[in-house]
Amino acid sequence: MRTELADPRISVIIVNWNGLSLLEECLRSLEGQTFRDFEIILVDNGSSDGSAEWVRRNYPEVRLLELESNTGFSAGNNAGLKIAKGEFIALLNNDTKTDPGWLEALDSCIRSDPNIAACDSMILYYDQPHLIWSSGGSYTVAGSVFARLNREPNMGSERTPVDVFIAVACAALYRKKVIDEIGFFDEDFFNGYEDVDWSFRAHLFGYRIVNEPRARVYHKVSSTQVHNSPEFVYNGQRNVSAVFIKNMPPPLHFKYGPFHLAYTLGSCLYFARTGQLRAFLRAKKDLVRMLPVLWQKRKSIQSKRLLGSREVDRLLGKRWLGVKARKFGNKDHELS
Repeated sequence: MRTELADPRISVIIVNWNGLSLLEECLRSLEGQTFRDFEIILVDNGSSDGSAEWVRRNYPEVRLLELESNTGFSAGNNAGLKIAKGEFIALLNNDTKTDPGWLEALDSCIRSDPNIAACDSMILYYDQPHLIWSSGGSYTVAGSVFARLNREPNMGSERTPVDVFIAVACAALYRKKVIDEIGFFDEDFFNGYEDVDWSFRAHLFGYRIVNEPRARVYHKVSSTQVHNSPEFVYNGQRNVSAVFIKNMPPPLHFKYGPFHLAYTLGSCLYFARTGQLRAFLRAKKDLVRMLPVLWQKRKSIQSKRLLGSREVDRLLGKRWLGVKARKFGNKDHELS
């Protein structure tokens, strides 16, 4: 990483909560980046496993921000943003390992067009690097979210950059000027779908989001958040509907509302089958409590959006039912 005193081009923010066993490989991979003009900010969310002490001792060049408690992924990244000096903001999960050319590829991509708000990476399974976990995310008319190219083979350099709906915050680079304009993560989300919410907002303000497949990251899927745990289900099922309510333009809100209801009913059946019905119902109950606040946020967003409903409609995935049904046999297909 850089040693100069001038402000860096990129600030890399890593949010950590009791991830001591993950940090060494993640930080070591950043040391090997071909792109050098960056700083690292590690936000420790009140860990009790000695993470902060270990970073302070072994990586004194890392800017360590210690929070008193676990504020969640959204607030943790927002806290890191407040002290970031970079023109661009990279987010990286602590359960990842980056290729040496990761930052160089993202930097080249985002600077190719000032209308690009964010670029995300080709994220490969850590233990199966020949398979893709996600290469951008898709958002459907039902308000469901899916990892693009999930479990497709890693084809080396054969893939090219492509516009996507969602910049997956596991490993993504954001333009700070856009963050200043539209805000960053909604802290009410705590953990899950905050990147979907932000990406939707960026589209509404007329920006592009691009997946850069040359930017490669290896992800230890579910190592920091257990898939289908009560908290995973609660946060995901509350926030997936919050994204739809906040961001879907009025004509599409009515047009696709029945699809989101069908999606919600299907999710209810799925989580009943997996033993997480209580977490699902708690999520929807708390969503109802959030409605007044969500509606105020919606009014603000919709009054400022620049993209028309027809343009938004063209960005939405239309085939969702079959993909949702496949979730019963493939737990990794959805991002949250």
